[in-house]
Amino acid sequence: MEESDKYLSQRRSGWGEAEIRAREQAQKQAAAQTGKRGPGRPKDPDLEARRKAQILDTAARVFANYGFANTQVQTIANHLGVGNGTVYRYFPTKEQLFLAAVERGLKELEAEMDAVLAQSFDGAELMRMAIRTYLGFFHRRPEMAELFIQERAAFPHHHRPLYFVTKDDEAECKHQAFFARLVESGVIRPIPRERFFAVIGDLLYGTILTNLLTNRPNDPDAQAADVLDVILNGLLAPKGEDK
Repeated sequence: MEESDKYLSQRRSGWGEAEIRAREQAQKQAAAQTGKRGPGRPKDPDLEARRKAQILDTAARVFANYGFANTQVQTIANHLGVGNGTVYRYFPTKEQLFLAAVERGLKELEAEMDAVLAQSFDGAELMRMAIRTYLGFFHRRPEMAELFIQERAAFPHHHRPLYFVTKDDEAECKHQAFFARLVESGVIRPIPRERFFAVIGDLLYGTILTNLLTNRPNDPDAQAADVLDVILNGLLAPKGEDK
């Protein structure tokens, strides 16, 4: 029965408006207490998470293509095939949407790197896999490199460093354990840990930015091998080697 027909039927039965409203409220409370839902499509508990993920994926690509300043929320909504009210329901402002897209990318990168560091690779393989995973992430998601650049320009006070360079306490513990494994395996000499991660971070960040800005074809495996060769073997010929 439609809501209006139901209301008229109750009025004809002699119920006052206050009584009708009270009964409706009681029915809603009872349904909430018993976990029952009224008529209609059952609620999908994962719908909100899926919708937010779709919005953030699309927003990242649109922001990367047009830039933060030139992107309209309506453009993102058009790419999604929804009204802009749907986007605003999850992200009240364009700024919040942009920063959420950046944050999601950072968390994805962190999750992939953490998965590598949790493996029982030996020192050399651990370092190779970490570098390969880092470069591979931006090879698959070049829009995230563009977003990180835009974040530094549009939100200089909101800048979050990437994986290898961070002041986060939890990440610091991960870095410490990673560095200790490399030193204990004999792969690297015991230089200051901060120096090691600063150099590695700058080297890899420069690589992904060059890939992005020059639009050059890149193979994460080949680039990881080159980076690792220079880091571990250096550029100088071994002493005593014939020239």
